[in-house]
This record gives sequence, structure tokens and C-alpha cells, in this order.
Amino acid sequence: MDIESVAVVGGGAMGAGIVYTVSHSGFRVFFKELNDGLVKKCQDQVNRIYRSVLNKGKMTEEEVKKALRLIHGGSDYKGFEEIDLVIEAVPEDVTVKKRVFQEIDRLCKPEAIFASNTSALPISELASFTERKSKFIGMHWFNPPHVMRLIEVIPGLETSEETVKTTMAFCEALKKVPIRLKECAGFLVARLLGMYVNEAFWMLGEKFRPADIDQSGIEMGMPMGPFTLGDMAGWDVVHHANQTLYESYGMRFKIPPLFHDLVTSGKFGVKTGQGVYSYQKVESGPPQKTGDVSPSPNQQEREMLSNRFLWTVINEGIRCLDEGIVDIDRALQLGAGMPKGPLNWADEVGLDWIFNELNNRKEALGERYWPAPLLRRKVKAGHLGQKVGKGFYEYKT
Repeated sequence: MDIESVAVVGGGAMGAGIVYTVSHSGFRVFFKELNDGLVKKCQDQVNRIYRSVLNKGKMTEEEVKKALRLIHGGSDYKGFEEIDLVIEAVPEDVTVKKRVFQEIDRLCKPEAIFASNTSALPISELASFTERKSKFIGMHWFNPPHVMRLIEVIPGLETSEETVKTTMAFCEALKKVPIRLKECAGFLVARLLGMYVNEAFWMLGEKFRPADIDQSGIEMGMPMGPFTLGDMAGWDVVHHANQTLYESYGMRFKIPPLFHDLVTSGKFGVKTGQGVYSYQKVESGPPQKTGDVSPSPNQQEREMLSNRFLWTVINEGIRCLDEGIVDIDRALQLGAGMPKGPLNWADEVGLDWIFNELNNRKEALGERYWPAPLLRRKVKAGHLGQKVGKGFYEYKT
């Protein structure tokens, strides 16, 4: 089956970016929002993206006009009857998603594929709300979707191979990099970022300063500190995703008390003016951080915090590999901006070093520090990484 027409349900930041990406690639695209005001808001956001691309000289005015003519927005499902692919991009609430999928299931043609942009909810559960389980798939975009190249493609228990192949081909037609993953809570990137964020809150509970924790994440190699990342994404959204991880994986994803406190107090980040940091509106541009935002000069302390991020993220990445999840390094580079994936990192620093550091701290810091079984097996077998020519990859010695 070839995809010729696409619909997007939900016109928020993600939905608008998806609408732009699909239309920019030459596909006819419909989008649906709750009311005319939200329809206009989505269209305005799409227009802003096109205007930015035009101003940078990456498209001509005629090309922009042609792409915009492919977009049709509304507050109803008009036009959905002939759609080949529906991408759901509504809030991460299973009740809302259930209602949407039941509505479009009655309207769309039987051969239409449904794709959910969920970052953590089980694909098979969402598919169960429809009568087209073989035509249902996870299609997780990253923010901003018109910039980030990775799309996680996640088949459910009953997703057909034809649906997978069609979805992968469509992603490639958008000039994206689709990576097929096994269905599990958090899939891959959100799962490892969940570990990264949780570790930051455990550090905060140990009285380390937010600015030092953020700087340690950057020095570890992440493009953004965990608290800056969460303040931008919205702590209510991040907390919901991490709660799903905790319910699926247990105590190693237990949500730290300070994370709970932040969310229950309504401090969701930039959008509320207060998260881990405080924000002040300015005349032009995004809100600015205020208060104590500069890291201390204590390099030794930050190095220890950086290592803690490194150990726990690598350890969880190894668990993913042991579960049969592949393309881990490439996914984390494309989806989280890591300079190296966790397995490549592990090989570089030495699997024995990671194992020993985790093992020495597991009693004091809890289950997230218990070495992954595969890590233990690798170390026992002498697969220690680059220094011996074999770890998660093989090297010429």
C-alpha cells in the first residue's frame, strides 16, 4: 500500500510540526483540532515554520504556496474517509486517545493505517480500541518534529508486517530515519531519558545544586541538562511518562519525592513560569531563567555527577539490548542528541569500570545501580570494550 494522503489529529506543537513535515514532502494532509480557534493556532504555527524556511532561502515563495495548498484544517473529521494514514498527536492521556481512535475507526476506510505518536503508552493497548489491530502502529516523533530526524516505529502484538513496511517507507519518504523497535514501556529514547531525569532528582535530594546537576549532564555529553530539558518539555508531561516507566519496570524507575513535589505544586516549567528554575517573560524571545543558574567551579564534584549519569544511562541501555532492542546507539544519537550511544560509550570507558562502579554503589543507591545481567556476563567473559578489542562491538587491535 502506498501512502498518498495523511491526516493528523491534534494540532499542538507536535501536530503542527508533523503537518509541516508531511506537506513539505509533497503529501496532502488534513489536520483536526477541537475548535476553530485551535485550528487557526495550528495553521499559524505551520505558517511560521514555512516563513522561517523561506527567510533562510531554503524554499521559494512559489514552493511554499504549493506546499500550503496541500494542507486542510478543521474542527471535524471532514475528508478523513479517504485518508491512507492517520497520525494521532493528542495529549498523552489514554482516555483521550481511546476516544479519538474509536471516532476515527468508524470513519476511516478499512485499509487506512493508524499511527500513534505516544512516547510511552503500550501500542497494543491503543490498538485494542479499534477494529484494525493489524493496521495499527506506533510512530513516535521527536520535538521539534520538523527538525529531529528520528522516528521510532513500534509494531504492536498484532501489527502486520505490511503495515510496518509501509510505515517505514513513509518515514523515509519524509527524509526521516525510522528505527524499528520492540514494544515496551518508553520504547527506547524516552526510557533512557527517563533514567537521566530521575537520576537528576535523586541528586537534587542529596542537596546538589540544580545548575551543577545540569552542567554535569552537559559535561557527560548530553546537549542539555536534565532540569533545563524538563522545564522546556513540561514536568507534567515528563512525570506522566516516567510514571509509566515505574509501573512497567519497578523500583529502578521509582520517581524521586522531589519530582513528585514539583509536579503536585503545579510547577511545570517554562509554561507556568516556575519549574526547577524560575522564568521571567521578556519583550521578545523565550522566557529567561532567573536566580541561581550558574554552576560552581567544583569540577571534581561535577565529574562524579557526570559519571552517575553515564553509569545509569549505560546500564539501562544494556538492559534494552538484552531485551532484543536494536539500533540503540543510533537512536540515542538522533533522538536525544548524544554524541555517542550508550553501548559505544561503554566500550570506550571500559565495561569492567562501569560494572565495578555500579556494583560498589548498588546497596547505597538502589536498584537502578544493580548491574544489568548482560553487563555482568560481558565482564565475566572478558569482553571489556575497546582496550581488549571486543565489547558490544569488535575492534581491530
